[in-house]
Amino acid sequence: MLPPERPHGHLRYKALLLLLLLGTLAGAWHNRLVAHGRPDPVTTWTRTALAYPASTLNRFSRWCGRNFGWVLRGSALERENRRLRAEVERLKAENASLQEAAAENVQLRQDLGFVRTLPKPPLAAWVIALRPDPNFNTIVISRGSNDGVHVHSVVVTRDGLVGQVSEVTPNTATVVLLTDRNGMVGARVQRASSRAVGLCRGDYSPLIPLIDLAGDADICPGDKIVTAGYGVFPPGIPIGTVVSVQVDQGHTSKQALVKPAVDFNRLEEVYVLR
Repeated sequence: MLPPERPHGHLRYKALLLLLLLGTLAGAWHNRLVAHGRPDPVTTWTRTALAYPASTLNRFSRWCGRNFGWVLRGSALERENRRLRAEVERLKAENASLQEAAAENVQLRQDLGFVRTLPKPPLAAWVIALRPDPNFNTIVISRGSNDGVHVHSVVVTRDGLVGQVSEVTPNTATVVLLTDRNGMVGARVQRASSRAVGLCRGDYSPLIPLIDLAGDADICPGDKIVTAGYGVFPPGIPIGTVVSVQVDQGHTSKQALVKPAVDFNRLEEVYVLR
């Protein structure tokens, strides 16, 4: 059986020419309608037919984006979150550094004002150990005999008296605090109408006992207590404030409790008097 004959090539060309002719006529018809301000029915029908499917597809696409877009955006969001968390931590550290610098600036200004009131420039020192021996109320400072510090050197802050040096090495010194039992200092009521004198001697408690007051000593809660100027301690250094006064049974002496002017638990920098 013979295979069917293939259509002649000129028939394919005629079909192509016919399509081109129809397209040209349709385009001319469309242009003529548009030029006269009339709608093209074919275009109108096509837009009408495709409007609903296109709108539906658009809504479906937005719904998929809202509900499943995180699958595609997840890795990018995670990278962005990591970047933002790192930025927050950096800003926190920067803020803490600025706050510390501001606090240090305020402290230095206050210390400068205090130093200017002293007859001789004191020696500044950092506290490098606070109560290293639990049996004694002492601190260790970052200055020693190489800096001119010696036993009995008086140590202060801008708030008041800290204590005196008890031991010295070339680069460090141990300071006995006023709250220690060995931290004794002659004291006086600052009030001009009193000027009562006694002895401040620590007993390891937060308040310092002021003993050896005369029975008729004029002292009351709220009075400011300063050094009396006995021994190695210059006069007028703040010690603290009287919080209570007690009279013995025979009314021959009094004793007071003094709240220290210095917060011994928050010592950072001190000054050694010279």
